Amino acid sequence: MRTRTLSAALLLLAAPLCAGERAAAKPRAKAPASVKAAAAAPGPGSAEAAGAWLPLDGLLQKNIRTGDIEVRTPVTGVTTAQDTYDIYAPFDGRVEDMEADLFDFVTPKTVLGRMVSTEMAALLDSSTEEERRQTERRWKDVYKYYSVSPETQGVLTNIYVQPRTKVLRGDRLFTVARKVVVIAKNTAPLYSALSRDLTARIWHARDPEAKYDAVLTDFVPLKGSPYFYRLWLDVHDFKDGIKIGEQFDGSLLVGKSSDAMLVPRADVLEYAGRRFLITEIKTGLETAGEMEITGHTSLYLGRGAAGDQKNGKTEKDR
Repeated sequence: MRTRTLSAALLLLAAPLCAGERAAAKPRAKAPASVKAAAAAPGPGSAEAAGAWLPLDGLLQKNIRTGDIEVRTPVTGVTTAQDTYDIYAPFDGRVEDMEADLFDFVTPKTVLGRMVSTEMAALLDSSTEEERRQTERRWKDVYKYYSVSPETQGVLTNIYVQPRTKVLRGDRLFTVARKVVVIAKNTAPLYSALSRDLTARIWHARDPEAKYDAVLTDFVPLKGSPYFYRLWLDVHDFKDGIKIGEQFDGSLLVGKSSDAMLVPRADVLEYAGRRFLITEIKTGLETAGEMEITGHTSLYLGRGAAGDQKNGKTEKDR
């Protein structure tokens, strides 16, 4: 009996030992990836932590430079007449002669043409050339030539009559445009923001010597064409006359700055509609998790060769 009891006690003591041996022999389950990553993550301030959030391979040290920049964009478009008005015959009669040509710049003092009444026209037609001159002198106080002039300054865009054309009261004689607008677009990508009242210089596509000053009055981006816009250029300087409905090319001045801080566009990082530059900073107090920023320098990290920056005035980066 005593022998059986001793054997049972030995079996109970051996059971945990056998279970431990089997557990040691069985392979362990793999730890989750997040746990492994946390275990392998470098400590704050280590070299590995500094480069883990941004690939710095291939970046070189560069300096922000100071210089001048001027942005112009080439434009092309067609002139259109706007804010037009017609000039009508004030009475029944005849247009004797024309004093202005199409697309002339006109003012209220400009004589576009001269008219005579129906009676005066009949009297002149019944006379010879010599008699006509005498008739004009004899009846100048009764039958006068009437000068047709515009109400305001503008461009003569249409002429509907010819010399010695009979007209009735209310017949249309001329059309004058108070404004001339070039409906245009830029022909090169434009990266700078536009604003109204920018100045432009335009010229006739077939006659570059015919140049005019214009002002940007409105603009809209073109659908499906980033960096391109529909432009409305109001021509202010058309005293020499300007042709309507023809192509004009030009240059729109978007802006210029002197002694500006300049960096290559490729070195700027864009994220969520904002722009960043990796610049060198000056630091003060530090802990294991934070640093005090006391300032920055003109040194930054950028792409490309170290000597790819140009000095002086730039005009290409629109």
